[in-house]
Amino acid sequence: MMKNVFKWQDVHKQSTMDRTGKTVLTYATHFRRFSMRLILVAALLMFLFSCSSKTVKEEIPEEKVPTSLLELGDSFYAEGNYENAFRAYGSIYNNYPTSREYIDAAIGLSKTYGKLENYEKEFDILYALLRENLIPSKVPDVYNAIAEFYEESAGISEQLTGEGSGDYLTAISYYDKAIKYPNSEDPNAKGYAQYKIGEVHERLKNYNEAIAAYKGAIGNYADSKWAQKAEENIASIEDRVRLRQEYEQDGLLPLNTTPLG
Repeated sequence: MMKNVFKWQDVHKQSTMDRTGKTVLTYATHFRRFSMRLILVAALLMFLFSCSSKTVKEEIPEEKVPTSLLELGDSFYAEGNYENAFRAYGSIYNNYPTSREYIDAAIGLSKTYGKLENYEKEFDILYALLRENLIPSKVPDVYNAIAEFYEESAGISEQLTGEGSGDYLTAISYYDKAIKYPNSEDPNAKGYAQYKIGEVHERLKNYNEAIAAYKGAIGNYADSKWAQKAEENIASIEDRVRLRQEYEQDGLLPLNTTPLG
């Protein structure tokens, strides 16, 4: 029986046979692949920085590469530069699956797919994140992203068919899942979900439900930015309701006007 003895010259082979006869990769192959990944990522970073307003003053350490790529991806996405956002997010998604930036990059990548009108891939990435459940504290963010997917789908359906209420209700259900998810207490993600429930109800002209949802954001997530936005939206709805009542009293509304929800 052949002994399993390490030989230095074996390191220079691309592959070898294990004791079951299966071809396996050696240290040399893994090292070459790792080195190639670093070279590709470094080249990508240089290219992306050249496309942005930022400049590179010194070499970025390997452990900080995912952070830099995520910042670039977010910046490009906000600018509407979806091709470069795709490159930045995709580099983290494919090369740094164990980094703390991975979930945010995956969500960013899925949204970028949506902007590039590849809705199937957008959906697949989000559901893969739910199945993997790698970081429970980030699950509300994933639910919110799925809700946004359905909200955007509803908007497209409205434009094409005049009807999108079904997808809006599905969006609300996922925002609700984000709020109720027990293994995370992320006030920003949950406050956003509560606020968005109000916004979707407002879109559907369910003003009573919208106000109730906004009040939930104010009462339960008072320290988040969504509480202030909820207050502003409540004031806007109340102004519209007041004006509507004044028009009704003055007989200025058409007879077939839809009642306020």
